[in-house]
Amino acid sequence: MFNRSITIATCGTLFAAGLMAPALAAPQDFVGNWVNVDSNTRGITRFVVTAPQPNTLKVQAFGKCHPTDCAFGTTQFTTYGNSVQDTDHKEGTATYRQSFANDFLTFALGGANKNQILLQSFTQFTDNSARQNYFAQYRFKRS
Repeated sequence: MFNRSITIATCGTLFAAGLMAPALAAPQDFVGNWVNVDSNTRGITRFVVTAPQPNTLKVQAFGKCHPTDCAFGTTQFTTYGNSVQDTDHKEGTATYRQSFANDFLTFALGGANKNQILLQSFTQFTDNSARQNYFAQYRFKRS
């Protein structure tokens, strides 16, 4: 019974510690300039991940516009591991809330030198325009 109480207390402490600060292991793997491998994309053309402070990542995405790309703005970028013990984070998310739509982005880091990202974009229209929500997928490389 004593061992079980210690185990429960330890798990509770670890869980609470995890809630206090988001895990941002290996942020340097995401930090940098990324460009869409499809230069003719009509969607997200590039994005930049920065680490403005310790334990903080930000992302700024750009979409295809003419004559220059449109900036989505800068938002929080959160990374994830495969378990609560995994410090090798290869997944990330970011959310953009605009006046007409919400965009939820997922990022999967890959490649031999962690030099590729598969980005998935989920767009939900909130402006009663009758446009359909949509999903898009893009591949990026470091620039």
